[in-house]
Amino acid sequence: MLNIAKPVKIKDTNTRKDKNMKTQTGVWLEMAEEDMETAGYNLKGKYYLWAIFLCQQAIEKAFKAIYFEQAEEVPPRKHDLVVLARLTNLIAECDEKRLDFLRRLTVYYLETRYPEERTSLAAKCTEEHTREILSQTGEVFQWLKSKLKQ
Repeated sequence: MLNIAKPVKIKDTNTRKDKNMKTQTGVWLEMAEEDMETAGYNLKGKYYLWAIFLCQQAIEKAFKAIYFEQAEEVPPRKHDLVVLARLTNLIAECDEKRLDFLRRLTVYYLETRYPEERTSLAAKCTEEHTREILSQTGEVFQWLKSKLKQ
């Protein structure tokens, strides 16, 4: 016999009324930190393309932590880091070098997902290149963390 329980009302934690704003922002930040750590493991394992992919993910999630803190709502499902910089009003603080880096990371995110582009992209991912991307990602990540109030 099928036992059907009464529906449970789940609190919507994605509204402006949520008292756990810091918790939601913290979840985004924690996920970003995990991606940074995992990128390092991928570098050690010589999975260079995936290390860089995770660098993009870490920066995206850090931007989304900031967005959530500012807007008090779920971040949009955007993956373009320059767009996220605009949405968080941090674009004005990005010089051309930082914008170029955000654009390059976005390309890795997009092209890693498609077989046609993935092979040529992977060929560019040497250990030295990946270390440089990880280093730059770390700098941007620290900058983004400094923008959080929590």
